[in-house]
Amino acid sequence: MRSQANAIWISGLCVVLSATCSLADSWPLGRGDSAGTGATKAELPEDLALLWELPLGGIGFEATPIIAEGAVFVGDPDGRFFAIDFATGKEKWRIELETGFVASASYIDKRIYIGDYDGVLHALDASDGNEVWAFKTEMQIDASPTSFGDNLLVTSEDGTLYCLKKSDGSLVWKYETGDQLRCGASLAGNRTYLGGCDGKLHVVDVTVGKAIGEPIPLDGPTGSTPSVAGKNVFVPTHGGKLFAFDVETNKQVWQFFDPKLAQEFQNNVATADNLVVATSRNKHVFAVDALTGKIVWDVVLRKRADSSPVIAGSSVVVAAADGRLIVMDLKTGREKWLYEIKGAFIGSPAIADGKIVVASDKGTVFCFGAALR
Repeated sequence: MRSQANAIWISGLCVVLSATCSLADSWPLGRGDSAGTGATKAELPEDLALLWELPLGGIGFEATPIIAEGAVFVGDPDGRFFAIDFATGKEKWRIELETGFVASASYIDKRIYIGDYDGVLHALDASDGNEVWAFKTEMQIDASPTSFGDNLLVTSEDGTLYCLKKSDGSLVWKYETGDQLRCGASLAGNRTYLGGCDGKLHVVDVTVGKAIGEPIPLDGPTGSTPSVAGKNVFVPTHGGKLFAFDVETNKQVWQFFDPKLAQEFQNNVATADNLVVATSRNKHVFAVDALTGKIVWDVVLRKRADSSPVIAGSSVVVAAADGRLIVMDLKTGREKWLYEIKGAFIGSPAIADGKIVVASDKGTVFCFGAALR
């Protein structure tokens, strides 16, 4: 099942927006799709159960796994990067580098792209992990690369958005913000949105690498990857606010701020079905109306969720810092299912083919799906 794309008119041109939900049988980027929605239309089964777990040791995982071509791909801060059979949980291959990975990878056209602690973007053959090419930025890479046509977009803490040729990693252009970029580049047509540590939202034409208008002021810095859905882009900030901007005009649509939730957002929101779901550092998971910014529901967890929420059809999936994996109803926040492990979750879940894959800080990868009969 493929998601549908939206279209908008910008300066008299019809621009097709990036797909607003990931494919049902894959989760190829850290946030599921190039629009950063953190969502898939595919539903989860009601009778979820643990299908397999793979203990890999090390110092644990911080990144969100990705799922593509029947495999799970994830790296760890020890510099190990794994390919795991999605059906069986058996390791297919691994590479070990003298670096570390906190960023999620991306699967694009039979290749895996993954950035490391040292600011190197590695292009790997997805079938065996052999390196095809590498490109060096100036600082750590924290987010999944994004594909646009024949090119690849990758951000770095050196404050630069790099556009590289997918074929050989050569530089096409670069856009400099002047401060750190910890977010990924979210796409809407030929535009990308970058939330920066400079406290601004940058809108860049990815065909030429030039800014579209002046950067939009926020209330403070952000390291979150913006989420694009419909005609809006959603950006949470370290100042505890959530903003919605119109992708046609770049004008603010609404601003959400609640004193009881007024702690910094260090992760990303998920959006689907006219709802935006967020987790705050003071243990709240909540949803706001995507059109108005009004709160719809609010749930208090036992412990905070450092990972970002994801949406699967009518469900929200949250991986919390106390090792609880929780499935909630998207419309009401009602708990539908719960599983608890020893350890904690730092990275977010990935969802494909009716299954949830998530990696723990103890170095174990888990897969949940319909209970075997």
